[in-house]
Amino acid sequence: MKGHEKLTLLLCLIWTATILYGEMFSFYMPFLFSCSWPHLSSSSSSDSTMNGKGYAADYVKVAVIADPQIMDKTSLRLPSKSLALEFVQFYTDLFMRRAFFSSILPFKPEVILFLGDYFDGGPYLSDDEWQESLSRLKHMFGLNTEEIHSTVKVYHLPGNHDIGYATLQSHKPEVVRRYEKEFGSRNYQFMVGKVEFVAIDAQTVDANQEGSVASATWNFVSNVSSDRQLHPRVLLSHIPLYRRDWTDCGPHRGSPIINQRIRHNIYDKEVSYQNYITEESSNQLLNLIRPVIVLSGHDHDQCTVTHESKGGPVTEHTLGTISWQQGNLYPSFMLLSARKTPLSDTSLPEEAVLTRLCFLPMQTHIYIWYIVLFVLTILSLLLWPTSGLSFCHHQFDDMVECVRKLINIYRDGTKEKNEDENYEYEMIWGADGSMHLVKKVLAQPVTRTNNIGAML
Repeated sequence: MKGHEKLTLLLCLIWTATILYGEMFSFYMPFLFSCSWPHLSSSSSSDSTMNGKGYAADYVKVAVIADPQIMDKTSLRLPSKSLALEFVQFYTDLFMRRAFFSSILPFKPEVILFLGDYFDGGPYLSDDEWQESLSRLKHMFGLNTEEIHSTVKVYHLPGNHDIGYATLQSHKPEVVRRYEKEFGSRNYQFMVGKVEFVAIDAQTVDANQEGSVASATWNFVSNVSSDRQLHPRVLLSHIPLYRRDWTDCGPHRGSPIINQRIRHNIYDKEVSYQNYITEESSNQLLNLIRPVIVLSGHDHDQCTVTHESKGGPVTEHTLGTISWQQGNLYPSFMLLSARKTPLSDTSLPEEAVLTRLCFLPMQTHIYIWYIVLFVLTILSLLLWPTSGLSFCHHQFDDMVECVRKLINIYRDGTKEKNEDENYEYEMIWGADGSMHLVKKVLAQPVTRTNNIGAML
């Protein structure tokens, strides 16, 4: 096999392996190697009965997803239906669909929980644009398939990119109506096993409580608080609870810490944006709902913090976005195990809910590797010594010959012998008047003395 044929075969093998891993196998890595249901390795499940399928029978399996924030005309300020926008949308949607069907669905969750921000510019899309984005969302997460409808329960939480904050909800109530028509109530509670989940519209908790938007949320919280608490609770809030500036987020944080930032509308002084719920509202939520853990999104990066409440310390897990286009190099999702049976008298409340953070392929790094490999491929084809591109091969041979001669000069102490030194040339004119040079042997050949040897 010729050299250029070997190069072609090698490049084909490298590209085949790269494409197969980047477009397929990397999405199976969480299921096959890097992640598992938390109750499988938890000591609390050691006395659990097994149902023959490889997992403890007394836990409900919940997959938690945050901030898909599918791209639209508001994302990159590109014209709607432009080629650039269509290109970015295609590869962003493709990543999340592969992540869901190859990384999350193989775990066979019984419940899927979304923590909000399904859209990017949800409140600012027309009804037709919103419906188009909704169809993309259902396609990438299989929400319109029989498999999801028949075997998996799906719960939703509103985000600020879906319905906006209180001031926008007050001025554009149609945004809230179309959200609720598709996804249901913004404030509600549901049971998973023996764990109670409490979902709230976090975008309204810091609004004027005398307004109808905020009062609806706080009335719901008050009703939950007045109920007799029979089961451990999980608080679901799209916006994270308050934490002090520069609070450590734990080892899974990938970006710098984002501190509290809050903006108010100049007209009605309502909140128009906030990174976290205010300290006062956070304390109220913790003391009234009394959760064992809190799940949130919004930040697009992973963060685990502990809050102090009247009932004791409460851990909050802020999930990173599942989209590689939303500023997080390490997209993620969470596997949550909710206990089916009541806790024993000696068990801690937090043992009812077990969590594990799982990471998806680093799509940005995969695309960077594609570019690097492409450049290396082009350089290899240009520089490889083939019959068509052999100039570098000849130059390399000339360079080797030059080095060899230099080595001989210093090794022998003399230059190579020049045969012309033992000859002389005589000019002879021909009959036609032209001149010719004729080489004649010298009577006594010229000899050279090694100066270095003579000196020695």
